[in-house]
Parts: sequence; structure tokens; C-alpha cells
Amino acid sequence: MKSSTIQLTAPTELRSRLGKGIEINGEVRFTEVFRVESKLTGKLISDTGCLVVGETGMVEAEVHAGFVEVFGTIKGTITAKHKVEIRSGGRVYGDIFTPVLNIEHGAMFDGKCRMIE
Repeated sequence: MKSSTIQLTAPTELRSRLGKGIEINGEVRFTEVFRVESKLTGKLISDTGCLVVGETGMVEAEVHAGFVEVFGTIKGTITAKHKVEIRSGGRVYGDIFTPVLNIEHGAMFDGKCRMIE
């Protein structure tokens, strides 16, 4: 008999990064950790990966990921399988669907949150 546990720690190995000065419009699929320090518009998809939006990152997209950590700005709907964290200085404008939501002091969240299983 297998025991089921909820994974609350995000992957830590950075595999992909969009640095300053890059703009992408479209659909991006990723695994592991994907860090955005630029402007990305469209759709971000990962089954279990971790999206990190850095301080200079601006994401205007529909986001589907295992984990989402926001230091910059996300405008759009976020669906996270495990957890969303909005760090101090981070801004989210849109709805969030996740089982765990952490909003630090100094962060901004303008939208609705629905806690999912």
C-alpha cells in the first residue's frame, strides 16, 4: 500500500531563465525551475515545475504550474498544483487556484483565490 503525501517544496534546480531585455509572446512549456526576469505574454505551462517571476519580471499570461513564486508582477490567472507564494514586493492581478497560498507583508494581490485540492 502506497502512502500519499503532498509535496510542498518546490524544485530547486534552475534549468531555464529569461533575462532582462527579452520579450516573448506565445506558449511556453517548462519542467523543473523556470525564472522570468523579462516580459512574457501568453501562456505558461508545466505539470510539476516551479515558475519564479523575478523582481524585474512581468508576466501577462495564463499560468499552470506545480509551484509559483512571485517577486515581480503577474497579470492573469494562476493555477498551481501545489503552492503559490507572493513575496514582499511581488504583485498579482488576477485569480489564483491553489491548495496553498502564502502572501508576504508588502506583497499585492488583487483578485480572487479559490482553494483547490
